[in-house]
Amino acid sequence: ARAGRFSCDILETNGPEMEAMHREQLLEEFFSPHFKDLPPAAFPKHRHYVADRFNFFTVAYNTNLVKADEVPKTYEDLLHPRFAGRVGIEAGDADWFGAMVKAMGEEKGLAFFRKLAAAKPEIRSGHTLMAELVASGEIPLAATIYNHNAERLVVKGAPIRWKALKPTFGRPNAIGVARRAPHPYAALLFSDFMLSLEGQTILKERNRVPSSRAVDTHLNKFPFEMIDPVITLDEAGRWEKLWSDLFLKGQRMQKEAD
Repeated sequence: ARAGRFSCDILETNGPEMEAMHREQLLEEFFSPHFKDLPPAAFPKHRHYVADRFNFFTVAYNTNLVKADEVPKTYEDLLHPRFAGRVGIEAGDADWFGAMVKAMGEEKGLAFFRKLAAAKPEIRSGHTLMAELVASGEIPLAATIYNHNAERLVVKGAPIRWKALKPTFGRPNAIGVARRAPHPYAALLFSDFMLSLEGQTILKERNRVPSSRAVDTHLNKFPFEMIDPVITLDEAGRWEKLWSDLFLKGQRMQKEAD
């Protein structure tokens, strides 16, 4: 864009990245009649992008390695001595970390994560990879798995199950129309399709979590809160620094593309 080249019509990625593109004035406000089917959490105030799907942070466990009565019922259960060195955490989840600390209360929340870090969790990059490692048994239990990644393996018969703990946070994935899109009408048609019943059903059939309330899925049948991309971007420096110091040995955090 800074070179004056506008080669895409649609952008679809994680909410914080979409917010960054909005601030760079790379997105055009648009409207769809399917907005009526979306929850308020799907929209930023400026309406330059909208969530078409949600990624929910849940725990997941290998059913061969974690007994039914050992499955965590609360996040504090992750600190049980039986899980020391056996819990997986995705390396880029600083926004989830920030939301959790706020929900717990900063003093209590930071104390919890210091204890979790002291238990020497397994850090890996990629939520898809993390789900596969749990299913294979390399990591018995993961604290931050997108439930749709676990579900993709559940339906294939893999020994993995996911569970939503309170509070459950979601990260929106959003779609937006590029400013100065080469094919603006096609961009509007495509974004409208992605938010339609048909488009959202396609996402469901691929074990994604559609944002539309018109599509029923068991992947969102629990109380949840969405992590606001605006807040994520505004507070990224603080939470990424704390996260890196706790879990990445001070190294720069690598963000997952999806």
